[in-house]
Amino acid sequence: MAAPSDDAAVWRGDRFVVATTDTMVEDIDFRLDWPGFDFRALGRRLMSVNLSDLAAMGAAPRYALISLVLRRGTTASDVTELYRGIAERARRFGCAVAGGDLSETSGPLTVTASLIGRLTSARRLLSRRGARPGWQIAVTGSLGGAAAGLRLLESRRRPASQAERSWVRSQLDPIPQVEAGQVLVGVGIRVGGDISDGLHREVERLLDGSSIGATIDVGMLPLARGLATTSWELAVRDSEDFELICAAPARTMQVTQRSLARRDLRLTVIGQFEGERGIRLRNGSRLEKLEGAGYEHFR
Repeated sequence: MAAPSDDAAVWRGDRFVVATTDTMVEDIDFRLDWPGFDFRALGRRLMSVNLSDLAAMGAAPRYALISLVLRRGTTASDVTELYRGIAERARRFGCAVAGGDLSETSGPLTVTASLIGRLTSARRLLSRRGARPGWQIAVTGSLGGAAAGLRLLESRRRPASQAERSWVRSQLDPIPQVEAGQVLVGVGIRVGGDISDGLHREVERLLDGSSIGATIDVGMLPLARGLATTSWELAVRDSEDFELICAAPARTMQVTQRSLARRDLRLTVIGQFEGERGIRLRNGSRLEKLEGAGYEHFR
């Protein structure tokens, strides 16, 4: 490593490197006046959204570069808390903060992280390409909690139950599925990604450029604790569940589920890829379609 006073960070290189960057802008991606949210939580969240991108590739985190554009009047204690949150999440996933930049703005607070990860092999990674008809579609963890939490935060109503508190936590302090991503590639899964922009949107991406389609069974969705079964659109349409989606033949999926279960991680099959184009939602005996689902900038 270079010294802290040098102009750039130096580290021993890896043969297969994965890099990602993500920016969060105040009043677009977060609000500091959300109840229970502060600079420390913002630091953890900044790292989580980037770590989730590495998890979506099956990569192990290595280094982070942090760029902060702070409003005039931001206090030294605010900056300390922000970096404390960054460091907490980085340490948890074995990621070293190697450097960054700091500037001032009269506009909204803007924070950016760029993360570097590594793969053990160019063939052991997750990609959005390669799904086949008949393959199962599965997701880690639970869905819909972050969207439900956002609705609570925007309503300014304090969570009134343990389930509601968990929804808010899913929105404010998501946990990236780094370990799950590495398990997926370790057992042979090669198609996948994260669903931070919404389940429906990510299935669209897995289908992009192909001539196949998919059916999602809404009755199989692992909804967040406390959500009614009628709230399935929160899991399909809305975003910021930092979970992973993957696709594989049924036998491979069964092996993956057992491997994750040994680590107290859950993988739920929710549908399959098919020869007919388009995305269909099976809701009991009905097949439905959903338009305009998921989050995309400028859409």
